Amino acid sequence: MIDSDIKDILSDFKRLRDIPHFISFEGIEGSGKTTQAKILTSALKKIGLPAILVKDPGTTKLGEKIRKILKSNIEISPTAELFLFLSARRQLVEEVIKPALRKGKIVISDRFSHSTLAYQGRGRMLFPETLPMLCYLSTGGVEPEIVIVIDVKPEVGISRLKERYRQDESKKDRFEREGEDFLRRVREYYLEISKTQENVFIVDGENEPNEVFKMVLLKIYNFSKEKYGLIK
Repeated sequence: MIDSDIKDILSDFKRLRDIPHFISFEGIEGSGKTTQAKILTSALKKIGLPAILVKDPGTTKLGEKIRKILKSNIEISPTAELFLFLSARRQLVEEVIKPALRKGKIVISDRFSHSTLAYQGRGRMLFPETLPMLCYLSTGGVEPEIVIVIDVKPEVGISRLKERYRQDESKKDRFEREGEDFLRRVREYYLEISKTQENVFIVDGENEPNEVFKMVLLKIYNFSKEKYGLIK
């Protein structure tokens, strides 16, 4: 249930001239980013904003097929894995994101380019010099205006995954099976870019979901207020 503080912040959103129309959520496995992306989409719709939720990879027919491959137990080389993600993202941009943005919709993406830079770049340590350019080619320069990183320590993420799959560990995907060292490298990337990129914000994901969501809203509200201003 959404508490009164959250309702008040959402009410304040109506005073904003605009908000970012492309928002992405990032974080390590078990961070709760998917939950927060869903809650935000629902909340924005309730206050009359035309929000849509997309998954990267996913959402398109091609993206969903690639997603199934990536979540399967098929052996995939790190480089092949990278290009599968990039292919799914390109299709998502062309088929869904660009048309939605042209119609004035607010796109909320469960992962985007920063995931590739974090997981394949820092986690897999692939092509550190050329990976940003490959990501740019896959998006054509269409990138989120604001990135919300739901941050948890690797041991917390792993503990949550154990609880989620306690009845069937075989359902874990290739990234959920990665160890603490891998997730630590991924997390370090997110923490680093939050210090150098002004549109990347860290939210403590170890709090209760409602408290996390409150912080998410405040980050978006304050960013929007500074960038777009308030209606006079």
